[in-house]
Amino acid sequence: MYRFSNSLPYLLARLGVRMGDLFARVIRHERLTLPMYRVLAALSEQGRPLRLGEIAELTSADVSTLSRIVAEMSRAGLLTRDRPENDQRSLQVVLTPDGAELAARLMPLAAYYEEVATGSMSAKEAAELKRVLVELYKNIDRLEQEVEAGSIKVPPPARPKEIRDERPEAKARTNRPRGKTARK
Repeated sequence: MYRFSNSLPYLLARLGVRMGDLFARVIRHERLTLPMYRVLAALSEQGRPLRLGEIAELTSADVSTLSRIVAEMSRAGLLTRDRPENDQRSLQVVLTPDGAELAARLMPLAAYYEEVATGSMSAKEAAELKRVLVELYKNIDRLEQEVEAGSIKVPPPARPKEIRDERPEAKARTNRPRGKTARK
């Protein structure tokens, strides 16, 4: 039987929200939000300029939201945004030395959060959990295709059963002749 409180999306979201909130409490002292950290980490990990679409894919952020975040981070001196000469419609984002230094300081903290969360798991078990999570994420491509094709819909409500009043006085009322009521 399906139980919301034991469903995979709920459990994953619960974990992610809690870890994210705790991490955000610490990084706000650096004037960063969690989405800003994710941009720093993605750029640092890739080690090359990234287009907004690539960052959106890596961080699961909406491109319009990401555009605003990147603009704010650029004003703070953490990254630069440039339009490549060969593609003026595209925007490439690169960490500045200050942004790279901040990412280098925060990524070990993120690793510590992961270490605490995995608790008594062995390194092999933690690696297997990550492998499974990556596989689950890829499996969602099938759901996305089905949603986009319109083949997944909410089932219609069940038709209510005819309600019958089984009390003796109700049966007597339904068995009376129609029209004039009988006198006793």
